[in-house]
Amino acid sequence: MLWPAWVRWLLWPLEQLYRLIVRVRAFAYARGWLRARRLPATAGKPVKVVSVGNLTVGGTGKTPLVLRLATLLGQRGQRVAILTRGYGRRERMPLIINGRGETKQYTPELMGDEPILLSRRLPDVTIGIGSDRHLMGERILNMESSEPPDVFLLDDGFQHLRLARDLDIVVLDATNPFAGDAALPAGLLREPVAALKRADVVVLTRADSGTPPAVAERLLRHNPRAPVFRAQTRLEGVYDAATQRAANLYALKQQKVFAYCGIGNPEAFWEDLRRWGFELVGTLAFPDHHRYAINDFKAIIARADRAGARALLMTEKDMINLTVVPPSIPPSFYCRIELEFEDEAAFAAAVAERLELQAAGQAAR
Repeated sequence: MLWPAWVRWLLWPLEQLYRLIVRVRAFAYARGWLRARRLPATAGKPVKVVSVGNLTVGGTGKTPLVLRLATLLGQRGQRVAILTRGYGRRERMPLIINGRGETKQYTPELMGDEPILLSRRLPDVTIGIGSDRHLMGERILNMESSEPPDVFLLDDGFQHLRLARDLDIVVLDATNPFAGDAALPAGLLREPVAALKRADVVVLTRADSGTPPAVAERLLRHNPRAPVFRAQTRLEGVYDAATQRAANLYALKQQKVFAYCGIGNPEAFWEDLRRWGFELVGTLAFPDHHRYAINDFKAIIARADRAGARALLMTEKDMINLTVVPPSIPPSFYCRIELEFEDEAAFAAAVAERLELQAAGQAAR
C-alpha cells in the first residue's frame, strides 16, 4: 500500500526497526550464525534448489516466471518440483500435489490460489505446500511413488533463508523496481535494495522499452556480477469463466470491458490489458488473494453496467478465487498470462551454467 507522506512519517520509526531486523537476520545467515539447511542428496547426487523471489510486496511476475522456468528446465530433461507456502490458505497442514489428482477438487482454503494455478498449468509437476519448505522438500524426495526431482523451484523464496539454495533469481517490475525505497510497514520493500547483492540472476518484468538507465545503474552498483534479463507479460488467451472455453479475442477487443482483480499489483494488470488492445472503461481492485462472494460479484456487475461495459475481465488467479461463477450480463472472462523473455535462450543458458558451477563447487567440497 502506498501511504500518504504524513502516514509514512508516522511509520518511520517502525520502518527503521524493520530494516534493522531484516539486515541482522540476513547477516546472521551470511555469517553462519543461523544455519540454512540443505536438502539431502539422492543416490549420491546433490539436489538443486532455485529460488524465485522479489524485493517488494505485490505482484512482479514471480508466478509466471516459475511456470516458465519449470517448463524450460523440463525441456532440458530435468525433473522439477515446486515448494511454495500457499499464501491465503486456511488449512495449515503441509500438503503435496503430485500431479495425478483431479485439480477440480482443490480449493484456495485448502491449498492457496497460486499452488492451484501452478498445478493446473503444470499437471505433471509435484508441488509441496507448507511454511517449512525444507520439510516439504524432504517429503517429496522420500516419496516412493515417483522419481525424485533434480531441481526444486522455491516459489517466493528470496527472503526464505532457512532453505539453502543454489541459485537466487530476483524478479523486479521495471515500472517500479525499488518501490520508492520505503520498507514495510511504511512502504512495499521487504528488504533494503542492498539485498540485491545476494541475487545470482535478475529478471526485469514489464520491460517493454528496455532497462531504464537509472535502474541499470543501480543494479550494477548493488550487484555487478548478476546478469539482467528483460521479460514481458504475454496474453496466452482469454477464457469464458462459465464454460472454460477459449473466447474470441478479436470480438472481445471490439467491446468495452470492465476489469477486476485481487492481485498484488492491480495497476500492472490494467496496463497490460490496455497494451493488449482492450478498451478498458472501468476497473475495481480487491485485496490480494481475495475470495469473491456473490455480493462482490453483484458489485462488479453494477459498476460494469454503469460504465457501459459489455464484458468483464479478470486474471486466472481471480478465477480460482471465485466462490461462484454465476451466469452474468455482461459475461465474465479470465486472462491466462505468460512470461516472454527478450532472449529466452540466454536466460536458460545462464541458469544452467550457474547451476552447473554450484554443483561443481559442492562436489569439490
